[in-house]
Amino acid sequence: MNIFVNDELKNVPNGSSLQSLLVELGMVEFNGWAIAVNNEVIPADEIDDLTLSPNDQIMLVQATQGG
Repeated sequence: MNIFVNDELKNVPNGSSLQSLLVELGMVEFNGWAIAVNNEVIPADEIDDLTLSPNDQIMLVQATQGG
């Protein structure tokens, strides 16, 4: 099924979880990251339980320091 990760088309198996997508992308540590699915921020404790649907929009944003 097709999903979008930071506006880039990605094909993943049907029934994929958000957790499996993040592992595939090499993300194992979520500190400093905001993860949203369809413009809704997903709390870290809910990542394991979320199943992706076709055309989901996943946004991965890393916090940066600055001043």
